Amino acid sequence: MGLSDKRKRFYKIRANCKVVVRYHAYGDYPEREFTQLEIKNLVKYGNGRVTENDSPEAITESFLYFPKDDEDRECKLVVLLEEVEIEDENGTITKETIIVCSAYREV
Repeated sequence: MGLSDKRKRFYKIRANCKVVVRYHAYGDYPEREFTQLEIKNLVKYGNGRVTENDSPEAITESFLYFPKDDEDRECKLVVLLEEVEIEDENGTITKETIIVCSAYREV
């Protein structure tokens, strides 16, 4: 999936899908002062640009999202979109999840 498709999908599903925040995003760097709830709210309600994650250590298919927090500081979130298809007697259902792998901001 290209960046344009990821961007469209992210903005379309973010308010209503499951958001998973990995411990690394808020727990491994307490000096960044993130909470799990704050990161979820940045994903669901924040405004910011989406760019390619071209870091040499980038997680495959991840992208960067740059929302601003309540104090107008730019944050950088490493995001993955996950789709799981579940089949049952009524057909196939696609469940979508946004996974935040890492979060950064200057404090």
